[in-house]
Amino acid sequence: MKKTLAVLLALTMLLGGCASTATGGKEVSGEFSGTAKGFGGDVTVTLKLESGKLSDVVIEGGGETGTVGGRAMELMAAGMKSGNTVEVDRISGATITSDAVLAAAADALSASGATLTPEETAVTQAMTPGTYYGEEYGKWKAGTIEGERFGSPAVIGPTKVAVTVDETSILKVEVLSCDDTPGFIEPCIERIPAAVVGRQSIAVDSVTGCTLTSQAILSGVSQALTQAGANLAGFSKATPKTQGAETYDCDLVVVGGGGSGTTAALTAQEAGLSVVVLEKTGKVGGESTCSTGMLTLGSKHLQEQTGVEPTPLYEVFNEMMEWASWRADASVVMSFLKNNGETADFLQSKWSQTDNPGFTRMAAPKNGMDTGKGVAKYTVLYEDFIIPNGGKLLLETTAYELIQDDTGAVVGVKARRQDGTEVVVNAKATLLSTGGFGGNPEMLRQYLHNDNFYLYGLSTNTGDGLRMALTAGAALTNEIAPHLAEFCSNPVVDFYAGYMKFINYTGLLQLGPNGTRFYNEEMGASDPLAKGASALYTVGYAYAVFTGADLDKLEAEGCAGLLSEQTRSEMNNYRPRACVPFYTIKDEMQAAIDAGEGWKADSLEELGAMIGFDPAVYGPAIEEYLAMAEAGEDTLFGKRADMLYSLDEGPYYAVRICPALDGTLNGIKVNANMQAVDEDYTPIPGLYMGGYDAGGLWAFPYYQTEHTNALTQGYSVTSGRIAAKHIAETLGK
Repeated sequence: MKKTLAVLLALTMLLGGCASTATGGKEVSGEFSGTAKGFGGDVTVTLKLESGKLSDVVIEGGGETGTVGGRAMELMAAGMKSGNTVEVDRISGATITSDAVLAAAADALSASGATLTPEETAVTQAMTPGTYYGEEYGKWKAGTIEGERFGSPAVIGPTKVAVTVDETSILKVEVLSCDDTPGFIEPCIERIPAAVVGRQSIAVDSVTGCTLTSQAILSGVSQALTQAGANLAGFSKATPKTQGAETYDCDLVVVGGGGSGTTAALTAQEAGLSVVVLEKTGKVGGESTCSTGMLTLGSKHLQEQTGVEPTPLYEVFNEMMEWASWRADASVVMSFLKNNGETADFLQSKWSQTDNPGFTRMAAPKNGMDTGKGVAKYTVLYEDFIIPNGGKLLLETTAYELIQDDTGAVVGVKARRQDGTEVVVNAKATLLSTGGFGGNPEMLRQYLHNDNFYLYGLSTNTGDGLRMALTAGAALTNEIAPHLAEFCSNPVVDFYAGYMKFINYTGLLQLGPNGTRFYNEEMGASDPLAKGASALYTVGYAYAVFTGADLDKLEAEGCAGLLSEQTRSEMNNYRPRACVPFYTIKDEMQAAIDAGEGWKADSLEELGAMIGFDPAVYGPAIEEYLAMAEAGEDTLFGKRADMLYSLDEGPYYAVRICPALDGTLNGIKVNANMQAVDEDYTPIPGLYMGGYDAGGLWAFPYYQTEHTNALTQGYSVTSGRIAAKHIAETLGK
């Protein structure tokens, strides 16, 4: 039996008043366009008006992620057309794309001079009853080599769903398989299918922090409904927000459930403090899920497992300070190193009581231990300790404002759940550990003067902690820097999933934006993090240039096809994982060409013209390089002779590369106790910082010293413990 579903697709948004009266009262007809910056480039909305009504809406944004931004553009276009309005709901998980669509649509409508009257549209569903199937790749794409490192299968398959319907309704949604990252997929599988059925909508909220997996499930559901004959406009209601409120009282409120926040919560509970943890995403672990291990200087566990005495603290301290040229805060560095090993042993004492092994591989010369990537190592700490011991964990709850009393002391936090519930946490102390601002392009432009990165870290790290602390009177450190990954990437094409990200490891010719060499490319192979990535960051982006013969060698042997065994053996930092056949490299090259981020030409002159180089600059640079390659001597930068690769025979290739970003280093100034301080180093009462948010340890570039590794994760957990111990002492616990 057919049933009419009345769907009000025109909901009030933040763009009130965007339409204007038609000139002279005439009903406008024609096509009008507007453009705004989206996630991956420009998003253009074209409105087709017939006698003052929307007859069609076309949204284009080739740089937007297909299953996220692409899906948002599709649903928003359908909503605008069906509701005769440009004021439609944002699509959960695609905020940046949604905002671009709304802004571009508003500009297009303003250009038309028309006034649109929203219409309540009745959508009639007449599906063929049965079970239908859909599939879509989420976090990990077909052929990825990275998923296995995070616990996913070696061979990645798409997320598959089954959707059962009758003539008018969605009866059941089941996730049949999902190869995305363990720890990320579980909350999606638990929540998304139930929400789709309960809301009868494919526009339900994504699980925060698990957007790609959420959208893969929803995309599969959309495919299945289309097969059933559904009108998707009738299943596109956004989840309404509530007007609820919650209040909590505790000794310590932790903002951010990553390594820093988790360790702080455990430490505070050990001291008898009550704890509330606010986590923005739908899972715990934060940026720490991307980490493989951590520095553990002075750890008894490390010494017991290896029998190796730890490097003296003063020696490591001096190495770090010399590397940083004393731009780091010595008091913060010393506090970290003094507490580092004990913090590792504290965590291992917890892990040893669970089914998680904790530390597995030891690196005694570097004073570090590995935990492996993923969510499990932190999930178990909540499930076995923090929550059973009375701790409160609020997932998908974003803190947005600190509460201060009349003296300026921080006495709590205001937050908002994803469903709109307002949350107030009154606390005697507050720890902000929100992961820096790697996911905030505006802040990247403001503080790093560049947003041309591929984000390897978490997009949910948007600077919430820094913004709140600054508002409370805290000061920024003098040196905020990117936490670069050692490989390269591209802002449009996903090199991360395949082998192209290792192209900088080869020492191939690299040209800066103006078409000239900008560093000794050997450093991309010998020291890809501290020097290679830093040089690439300095120029913003570059072009790797190579031949078809080079591409063949990479496909057959990886970097080993270009770099001799002797060369690799003489480079202490060389990466063995790049010495395997790059079996997908030609497909990746073609994908770059198709996206306008790669080029193929029969001559070097043609290649430069295709990229857009000024021949007056590019020509001499190429001639100089060819002469040095023929002579076997790099008279410009001194690169090894065997890495002056020949460019005698085409075809020729180039691919644009940019830095890959884990996050941001340094944030709010802190003292040795991790208390946030103002410009005069006076502590802000009640306010503490942890992890990426706690500044002072870092100086660009990332430390590369003889006796340290995995400093980011080591500092994250240690700063959380330092803060919690000081809070307990201050509160007399």
